[in-house]
Amino acid sequence: MKKILSLICLLLVSGCIRAGDYDLVPVRKKILNMVNGYTINFADTEKMLLRSEDRREHNFVLNKALTVKKGETVLSDKFFVVDMYETIAYVPSKKGALQTTTVPTKLSNRQEYKILGTVSVDGAEYNLLPSGLDDYVFLFDNQGNFYNKAGWVDDGTLKLLDEDVFVYPSDLKMKKVIKNSMTSGKVYGGYEIKYGGVKLDRVWFDYLAFEDDEDAGEYERISFPNKPGLIMINGNGFRILEASDDALTYMILTTDE
Repeated sequence: MKKILSLICLLLVSGCIRAGDYDLVPVRKKILNMVNGYTINFADTEKMLLRSEDRREHNFVLNKALTVKKGETVLSDKFFVVDMYETIAYVPSKKGALQTTTVPTKLSNRQEYKILGTVSVDGAEYNLLPSGLDDYVFLFDNQGNFYNKAGWVDDGTLKLLDEDVFVYPSDLKMKKVIKNSMTSGKVYGGYEIKYGGVKLDRVWFDYLAFEDDEDAGEYERISFPNKPGLIMINGNGFRILEASDDALTYMILTTDE
């Protein structure tokens, strides 16, 4: 049977066949697609990077009394990269089901579904929805309407099946859901000053300078006598109001800007 079908395809491809005003070229193409399948453009199932942005984060509040606990940030001015991502999923417009004689699939409108990829069938683009059963998939267009045939994924191609797809309820559609997310990357510049508490009647601070090369960063442990007054840490002026091993009350007077 397979040899006969291949022979028919060969005859249709090699000849320019017309019957009156009826052009058989589209018929040839359809039979070839049934044999060879439709090429799948596989989707990226992970979140997609949209862009990366340079950000600056600082907490300059001048001439205002502030309190931090031991280990918290006294002053920071950091430069880092923020990555913006996009995730695309699909949600049924309502609870429903897709049914063929061999592949039944229930759909929940409380669940997000990822597509396998897209294909072009007769000039129209369709999204491939995995059925959850082996390599069988359902097709729906960019308006969310389901195609009347199911498909089978074979070696990177889609083979359409002869079975009709019944949609319950009949107005069931798929809706696209786009979610954006953001993650902060490596700090590549700036500095941070943290409060280190009181020890041996001295107020301690941890100074960390950031560089693009992690090995080139700078760390310094700095201390001052435990008494109210003015101090300078790498170009930043502070007034210590009260210090204990648990907390520091202070004011930022100047920064290194």
